[in-house]
Amino acid sequence: MLDLLSTFSVEQIILYTVMLILAIKGAIDLGSWCYNQYKIKFNKDHDAITKQNTLEEHYQKCLSQHKESIARYEEINNKLDVLTKTMDERVNQIEGKIDQLTVSNMHDIKGWIVDKHHILTKRGWVDDFTMDILEKRFSDYKKEGGNSYVGGLMEELRALPHTIPEGEE
Repeated sequence: MLDLLSTFSVEQIILYTVMLILAIKGAIDLGSWCYNQYKIKFNKDHDAITKQNTLEEHYQKCLSQHKESIARYEEINNKLDVLTKTMDERVNQIEGKIDQLTVSNMHDIKGWIVDKHHILTKRGWVDDFTMDILEKRFSDYKKEGGNSYVGGLMEELRALPHTIPEGEE
């Protein structure tokens, strides 16, 4: 060992040691590469195993995406259920208000026709324009579910003359 130290310097010994380590590593890498090449060339199942691994990876990826899609679908479906319930409640409220407005309008028409009946029967005649409006309002009244009371009033109004009686001009 003393001879070794006297023949070579410390730097040379370190350099030779590093070169020896690199040569060993290169030999191991070469052996590994040769072994892999051997497996590829002579292992008939290598391609099948590679394809199987690729298919398995693809399947797992698709399965993960499918699970995410189902989770999103369920989230959207739950939100849609809440919105549908809210919309149903709102539509029911609006329908109730429309029904109330229809009844209120029917009573307004009834009151208007009764007022016109009193005025026109007292006057003793009805002009064509007013009669046309009365007929249209009565038609709306019937569509809204009005009763026969106003129908009787309309018969009386239809029976009135449609021109100004002589002497009232």
